[in-house]
Amino acid sequence: MIDIHCHIIFGVDDGPSTIKDSVRMILEAEKIGVDKIIVTPHYNKSIYSSDKVVENFYKVKSRIRDFGIDIFLGYEVFLISSINEVFLQREQYTLNKSKYLLFELPFDILPININETVLKLHSEGIVPIIAHPERNMYYVRNMQKFIELIETGCLVQVDAASIVGIHGSNVKKFTKKLIDLKVVQFVASDAHKPEDYEIYKKSYDIVKNWAGKEYTDKIFTHNQKVIITPPSAEIISKE
Repeated sequence: MIDIHCHIIFGVDDGPSTIKDSVRMILEAEKIGVDKIIVTPHYNKSIYSSDKVVENFYKVKSRIRDFGIDIFLGYEVFLISSINEVFLQREQYTLNKSKYLLFELPFDILPININETVLKLHSEGIVPIIAHPERNMYYVRNMQKFIELIETGCLVQVDAASIVGIHGSNVKKFTKKLIDLKVVQFVASDAHKPEDYEIYKKSYDIVKNWAGKEYTDKIFTHNQKVIITPPSAEIISKE
């Protein structure tokens, strides 16, 4: 498996506080069969400082150099407050310096002009991936609005914890509906602690039961490879 959304870098957001904790998380990921990780600290300048991200990323990368796992840098961008920075410094904030941008929205509202913002990203050559939309209560209650968003060209990443049911039955039902419709391109751990990788492993088995092994491998591994190995002419299919 290839994880494209997790909070493993120590001392930069609500993930681990020490490098020892970061290494423990990576060991747990390796144990369940993850061999590549794009680490995605929050980029939300009103809440978190990003000054130490690059420095601490390379400290972790050096510490795990003899492991059977490799890490790459990206961000989970809070799009509303950070859109200008994304346009000005796209390679700094995209996943592994690719054209793919992982972004999150508030959990309870639909931001004004979000569809237009997604189209603007595309016009700048950036492919947006929405992080855990199943946890946005507005979309849970308004499937049609969510369909309108992804029809603008927005790829979809859902969290393992949502599949397992940790965020409640309504979130799990919505997540299953998205997987049944095959509008999900990625499942990620969104791990903040070592135990989250056991949830990631469980989510793979659940999705395989829901949708079959071929689609499950596509959204846990194959689509992610396009991001890990840029530049690439390959396009991630929305089907």
